[in-house]
Amino acid sequence: MQIHIRDIDTKDAAVWERLRRDLWPDGAADHAGEIQSFFESTLEEPVAVMVAENPAGEIVAFSELSIRGDVAGLEGQRVGYVEGLYVVPKARHMGIARLLLRAAHEWARRQQCAAFASDRAGRILVDKHYECA
Repeated sequence: MQIHIRDIDTKDAAVWERLRRDLWPDGAADHAGEIQSFFESTLEEPVAVMVAENPAGEIVAFSELSIRGDVAGLEGQRVGYVEGLYVVPKARHMGIARLLLRAAHEWARRQQCAAFASDRAGRILVDKHYECA
């Protein structure tokens, strides 16, 4: 399946909100306001959002990215950080998350980040394969 990765656009707001609700149901009441703030550039994080579209133009995944300077062992350095990544169930196991992470690496390089990380199960994982430009 051909997947297109791109930056989010205001026309994607409703789909992004729906997918955010799937990923973070406990914060559902806050999603619409945060999305509006993101597009108004008044939200601290995420700094960037990427979406994955299938050939029909349907958004099947998203990743939210930020830049952190407080990652343990990398304090004071710019670290590209995946705040959230979600793939709809019907599109899982097709390599879409990997495509989003590759695009996130490229984004972090453009942001001159020294490292790339995310968290999982309460642990921060620094990507050992990331190379800054």
